[in-house]
Amino acid sequence: MAETIISVRGLKVYYYTLSGVVRAVDGVDLDIARGEWVTIVGESGSGKSTLALSMMGLVLPPGRIVGGSVLFDGVDLTKLSGEELRRLRGKRIGVIFQDPSAYLDPLRTVGSQIAEAVLEHGVASSESDAWRIAEEALEIVGVPASRARAYPHQLSGGQRQRVAIAAAIALNPDVLIADEPTTALDVVVQARIIELLKGLQRRRGLTIVMVTHDIALAGEVSDRIAVMYSGRVVEWGSAERVIGSPLHPYTRLLIDSVPDLWSRRKVRSIPGEPPDPRRPPSGCRFHPRCPLAVEECRSRQPPRVSAADGWAECFFAGEAGGGR
Repeated sequence: MAETIISVRGLKVYYYTLSGVVRAVDGVDLDIARGEWVTIVGESGSGKSTLALSMMGLVLPPGRIVGGSVLFDGVDLTKLSGEELRRLRGKRIGVIFQDPSAYLDPLRTVGSQIAEAVLEHGVASSESDAWRIAEEALEIVGVPASRARAYPHQLSGGQRQRVAIAAAIALNPDVLIADEPTTALDVVVQARIIELLKGLQRRRGLTIVMVTHDIALAGEVSDRIAVMYSGRVVEWGSAERVIGSPLHPYTRLLIDSVPDLWSRRKVRSIPGEPPDPRRPPSGCRFHPRCPLAVEECRSRQPPRVSAADGWAECFFAGEAGGGR
């Protein structure tokens, strides 16, 4: 059994807004093994980005972790001070955000921004060493070292995303968290970015946690998949099993909503809308949209039903995948 590097237990993250308390993450358990690729998938508003950010102590006001723990190599991130978290982020946990333009400084060259992080975390002892590491990181992700002196606006969208990856790996982290890393890119560049990340995972033994709404992509690249709905992980297991034999009705509907060029099956949309996270439904949160729902689903939280490689929270776990 592979060593666990991230262990999430009973995690609750709420946002305290003027319109009410948003239960973005509401009781999540996960164990992520060192060196594997885990993808968190679900519709917009399911809580997947908040869960990923919680794994690096990046929940910002009005958000607050109100319960549970996030253990990274045995250290509970929810108990660390801001300074302790800052030292941990970057050096041991890297992050790639959806839009690199949002956090790359437009007035500084991309190389200087990477070099600054390298110096800040003590990976290099001098500016020249930091610059050398920055150029090497750019070369690793397929950006010529000469582009280190370019400004963000002088690079294409794909190049900016590669710069973001270079910045994340320059400190040689153990874990890389990628929040929708390919959403703003065309399909050809998307494929190249994913191929790049897979290569880094293999060569460096990186643990990758990716957030996406694209369950087809998750099935292609992941070792394991966590399916989120309304703040909870409703299914967890190997990518092969989750895609091939889903246990939860929501997982099956997500899969059936994806067009397949090689199949004649009918593409189906998921009926209804995700619930208001300020006022989630009683019982199973998916019951207002679920084709299998019965009265028990409306009144009771479903049990966690174990499978050979994971589990699903559903009274009918297994029946959702029948007849696929």
